[in-house]
Amino acid sequence: MQANKRRQPKAKPRKRFWSFIRKLVLWCLVLAAIGGAVGYFGFMMAWKRYDNWAAEFDLERINDLEKPSIIYDRNGEEIGRIYVENRSYVTLDKISPAMVNALIAQEDSRFREHPGYDFLGILRAGREYIHNSGDANQGASSITQQLARNAYDLKNRAKARNEGSFGRKFVEIALARRITERYSKDQVLEFYLNRVYFGSGFYGIRAASLGYFGKEPADLTTREAASIAALIKNPNGLSPLNNPESNLKWRNHVLNRMAREKYITPDEAERLSAMDLGLNPRPLKRGVSHIYDRISAEITAYLGEDRVNAAGLKIYTTLDRKLQEATGKSLEQALENIEKRPGYRHQKAADYHGASGDKPRYLEGALLVVDNQSGAVLAYHGGRDYTKRQYDAIKDGARPTGTAILPFLYATAFDTGKSPVTRILDDAIDNRLTGIGGSEGILGEWGAESSKNRYEGMITAHRGLSASKIAASLRMGMDMGTSPFVKKLTDFGIRKPVREAGSTEVNPVYRPKIFVGTEPASLKEMTLAYTAIPNGGSRPQDIYYLDRIEDEDGQLIWESNQAIETRNNAQVRKGATSTATAFQLHNILNSSLKNGSAQRVAPHLPKDFKGGVKTGTTYDFADNWLFGYDSRITCGIWVGFLEGKKPIYNGAFSSDTCASVLGAAVTEAERLFPAGELAPPPSVERVEICLTTGKRATHSCYDIDPVDKKYRRHTMFEYLRKGDSSLPFCDLHGEDISAPVSPFTAQNRILPLPPILPTKAILQGDDPYHTELNQGPANRNYELLGAGENVPEAQALSADPVSPDHTDTSITLPAPKPITIPVPEFIHL
Repeated sequence: MQANKRRQPKAKPRKRFWSFIRKLVLWCLVLAAIGGAVGYFGFMMAWKRYDNWAAEFDLERINDLEKPSIIYDRNGEEIGRIYVENRSYVTLDKISPAMVNALIAQEDSRFREHPGYDFLGILRAGREYIHNSGDANQGASSITQQLARNAYDLKNRAKARNEGSFGRKFVEIALARRITERYSKDQVLEFYLNRVYFGSGFYGIRAASLGYFGKEPADLTTREAASIAALIKNPNGLSPLNNPESNLKWRNHVLNRMAREKYITPDEAERLSAMDLGLNPRPLKRGVSHIYDRISAEITAYLGEDRVNAAGLKIYTTLDRKLQEATGKSLEQALENIEKRPGYRHQKAADYHGASGDKPRYLEGALLVVDNQSGAVLAYHGGRDYTKRQYDAIKDGARPTGTAILPFLYATAFDTGKSPVTRILDDAIDNRLTGIGGSEGILGEWGAESSKNRYEGMITAHRGLSASKIAASLRMGMDMGTSPFVKKLTDFGIRKPVREAGSTEVNPVYRPKIFVGTEPASLKEMTLAYTAIPNGGSRPQDIYYLDRIEDEDGQLIWESNQAIETRNNAQVRKGATSTATAFQLHNILNSSLKNGSAQRVAPHLPKDFKGGVKTGTTYDFADNWLFGYDSRITCGIWVGFLEGKKPIYNGAFSSDTCASVLGAAVTEAERLFPAGELAPPPSVERVEICLTTGKRATHSCYDIDPVDKKYRRHTMFEYLRKGDSSLPFCDLHGEDISAPVSPFTAQNRILPLPPILPTKAILQGDDPYHTELNQGPANRNYELLGAGENVPEAQALSADPVSPDHTDTSITLPAPKPITIPVPEFIHL
């Protein structure tokens, strides 16, 4: 019993140990709870701070990809927008599933599972970073976090708030959570793929798809999608255009990740990894017109690409929206009308789509309208269709000017002692040394402004320019020499002609053909040169179309020097010719609308048009030019082909091809900028000239009117330099005095006596007065000469066609022949 009563000794040390452990654990739990509570409270306080910051962002603007730079015309009307980032938005259903899978596999494999941020992804990225020795293949930020960071520029915003990288990451996570609560996963993918930069200037998936592989995003293959997804890590450094080897390496990384995420099989990943990149770049074009392209290029040059990319700029131009639209429509309609002509043999713009990759070869056109005083551009069309051809014929083009160059030839003559009444011979001329279109033949059958032109014998310089007389103009140029003409071209701002082979800059040699526009010039040069005529002999230094640039808050950040000069009425202009010569040219070009080469242009112009017009056609009908001006504006038009020399069509004169365009431009311009009459300067005086002799008229200068056979005052008024006494009075009709003609009015200046006429119906016998000759200059036309009829044997020119003693090229007349002369009926007055 006693033995049974014995008890085992208590294990007090063990009980105390476990009691201690329990207490320790309890205290640890208490402390952990307290620490956790404190940490949680601290975290929540910090989280609340960043969550509140995240709440400040407007989720409605998550897809505001950029603030476009808005272009305004001279009146503050919006005329376009420049999207600095090369982007074209597409919806998710227009994007290949392979692209979506490649993106998720590369950037965020748990994208469809997490609430916008992925802590497991962060841990996994760290593990891969260690496993790959610092070469991670997946980033720590989710797709939604990246969208938040890029859409709201969190990096720069955090820097502005003096937040570190951890602070930025907190707000990024908070904002990603809000985005996930607001938008679906597919919407987030669409926002992301349209926003992200893919290198080489391509923003968004469509720009990248077209820019690298020449196809729409819906058509991307797995291989191509992997190449694009690889770019997100380093867009420019991994660009397949700039660094194909690096892109190939990272593309294969993406393919392997797609296999690990079960989007493709390992065998497929291996097969695709062995293929090349398969590039076929056909990038989007940012601009929508030639002038928008020029504006974008210039503001980038002035402000730098980074500043332009900030967007929201307000770009004020000198353009006029209404004039720009009116001239653009008119130019396109005129070109379409040419293409609709029966028998038109060239490519038509409507038939060119660019799908085959062939270069466009259709008819082109360009138009430029500038303010005479400042050079401000009011309308600018560098080509026909920017979407088909980006070549800017105003900025980069230069074509033979044809007869459009003649005013500057005559300006040279008038500035060196000749005048509008200087007599020059209009007759066939040897072409062996002029070299227009060849080295043989008789000059004159090429390039006339009308197919019905006739040689007119001795004519005035006024008539030579007004009617675009080629042979006469060439003779006058050869009489002056090439050097003064080339110098005058540079005064007007037109480039020098090409020298003959073997000549030097010091001793240049030019063929006489330069006098009639065989050498190229640009539409900008020519239009600026023509402004000197209504400007009294001076021209603006250059054109300009940018007035000023403001930021989105309206603060001025750049202003054109020419715009400042214009606002201060202190424009700097270049002297090209004298005021007297400028007005003499204007008087001639204005008169050409009534009885010169511009007659067919006149019906398209306003009835009270007070300016001048000059046509321009090259000898081969390959280039048509037309210039018109009034006291406010000058308009230049060019129509032709950019490639080679081929006629627009046989007999294509600028008065036919371009007249409607000039009419539309001038009509709209006069409505917007009312023009006044160009008044003669004090340096000229109005002088009455006998039309028969080209000398100062006397009171006896009457001749029989060939229409009604009445004697009428046979004179015209011309503007000569004041005090010029070199022109004598007419010595054919009477005394060498200028008697007043006050008894005569504009309506009744008819001699009140009948002419003395033959008394017999027919006179027979020899022709003592040489009234019938082998057709003289006034009766031989260019067409007959071109066909080989009535072509006299041309005399060879001297070795130096511009020397003062060169051989006269007039035609030797044959002996007289017997004739019969019909007698007109007697006219009773």
